[in-house]
Amino acid sequence: MRRKPRAFLKTDDGAITVDALIVLPVVIWAVMATFVFFDAFRVKTFSQKAAYSVADALSRETDPVDEDYILGINQMHDFLARTRNATMMRVSSIGRQGPDDDFVVIWSVPATGATPLTSATVNATLAERLPDFPQGETIIYVETQINYLPLFRIGLPQMNFRQAVATRPRFAPQIPFDDGTQIIAQDLGAPTCDDGTELCV
Repeated sequence: MRRKPRAFLKTDDGAITVDALIVLPVVIWAVMATFVFFDAFRVKTFSQKAAYSVADALSRETDPVDEDYILGINQMHDFLARTRNATMMRVSSIGRQGPDDDFVVIWSVPATGATPLTSATVNATLAERLPDFPQGETIIYVETQINYLPLFRIGLPQMNFRQAVATRPRFAPQIPFDDGTQIIAQDLGAPTCDDGTELCV
């Protein structure tokens, strides 16, 4: 009785077809998983680069932007992101009355699938993420999202790749928005001599 189990363990007889049927599903899953993980990393990387490109393009504007401009820059984001997945974008201009005051949303325009940003939301949830900047200055806050859906079901869930970029206008203290009826901007005042952040003469 002991010889038969030992002989079974030592035997090397078999059919390569059976071995292939056992291993092939694992190999196919590994190839698909590699492709999906690489694609997810690619989409996340391109989404970050696209968000920074959009923010940089906006920071160079000196004239008021309008809704058509925001929609056009959203199309540029989708092109740069190189994704077939649904995307969303929101652009906001944020200022501050003083170095210790709350943030003020001057205007906020969602390109697709989002709601405008409000001052209350910024001060309640985003204040710690925003950089400090002098009184009288503003920042352009660009938020993007790509709803990533894996091509194959290999255990990777659906994910949302969110990017948020805050940048200062390069050639003007503020970028106004033209809503078709008026130019939306806000006078935040000049720095004062006693705020401790500016040199005064």
